[in-house]
Amino acid sequence: MQDTVKEGWDVAIRTRSEYENALQALGICVSARIPALLWGNPGEGKTAAVESASQTGWHVETVIITHSEPSDFAGLPLITDGSVTLAPPAWAKRLAEHSGPSIAFFDEFSTASPSLQAAALRPLTHYEVGSLQLPKTVSFVAAANPSDVAAAGWELAAPTASRFVHLDWAMPYEVYSEGLVTGKWPTMPVYSDPLDYQRFLEAELVLVSGFLRARESQLSVIPKNAEERGRAFPTPRTWDYAARLSAFAQAVGANAEVRRLLIAGCIGGAVSHEYLTWANNQDLPDPEELLADPTAIEFTGMRADRVFVTLQAVLGAFSRQPSTTRWEKAIDVCARAADQAGVDPAVPVVRSLMRPDIRPNGSAVPPSIKVFAPALALAGLLPKAP
Repeated sequence: MQDTVKEGWDVAIRTRSEYENALQALGICVSARIPALLWGNPGEGKTAAVESASQTGWHVETVIITHSEPSDFAGLPLITDGSVTLAPPAWAKRLAEHSGPSIAFFDEFSTASPSLQAAALRPLTHYEVGSLQLPKTVSFVAAANPSDVAAAGWELAAPTASRFVHLDWAMPYEVYSEGLVTGKWPTMPVYSDPLDYQRFLEAELVLVSGFLRARESQLSVIPKNAEERGRAFPTPRTWDYAARLSAFAQAVGANAEVRRLLIAGCIGGAVSHEYLTWANNQDLPDPEELLADPTAIEFTGMRADRVFVTLQAVLGAFSRQPSTTRWEKAIDVCARAADQAGVDPAVPVVRSLMRPDIRPNGSAVPPSIKVFAPALALAGLLPKAP
């Protein structure tokens, strides 16, 4: 814990375009209902940016953490007719009663003690405040000052940090001076569910799966340093956040820098750079084209990681629209990849296809599966080699 105020915290938001990118990244988190945490110096407009959503019809409830107690999130115990109920606070009731989209904004989050931070996790993860169930139309945003610029500030515990998307925040001179003169300030953009979101999400999940097969050590990396544990780092949860936000950003037409901010805010800057570099170098064929014609592409000379990602896309496409014919074609695609590029990158996908809960009833095993006979027999998925 820090008990003195140090020199200001510097972040790379110096121009209007950088500010607008951060503002759009925040709006995407809010619209996708994934909790976001804004990090920045005091007095730089974090609260105003969040509350600007009220101008587009969103209801915003601001809770000042320094004025709160754990019971403000866990509920106040009340004894009624011999039983104990947890009465929710007024802010939670107002959110539950609002019929449209809304934001629960937890301000000054870094001044919350560890016990108060822990209490605030219940609404974030389960949408519960005491005995009250919040509607899924509620989004969560928090704002914090880094401990080196906040009196009595606390580092976030890793379980708390991993539930947020971490976005750096600052007020550039260009935005501030224009706002002072005109009285008009940028508002946070919010979105309804994009029409193409599911398509982008399916593609992003395939990329995440492929990257983590190549870099399995990056699935979960808990930093050793206390300060770094209070920011973004890779976990299965934050990889899921990254995929969902990247898909949402692409579906609403956000630029590449907004997508980068979102992914880095989930899994950290270094890992996001590695992932995006890898993902941007993938040139994947259309899985539907392969399911229609397993000979549509050549796997000869293809890198193992690209083979795996291509076959994962085929598995995903089949799973979204399963049929006996499509299953047999998917097996053929895997067999062709194994023949031309090696068995190893194809085995995980063909194992998935052979599992009883995925394989359609009554489907016949194509003769091409013989290339996988030893691997499937070891897994108990192919009792008799064809």
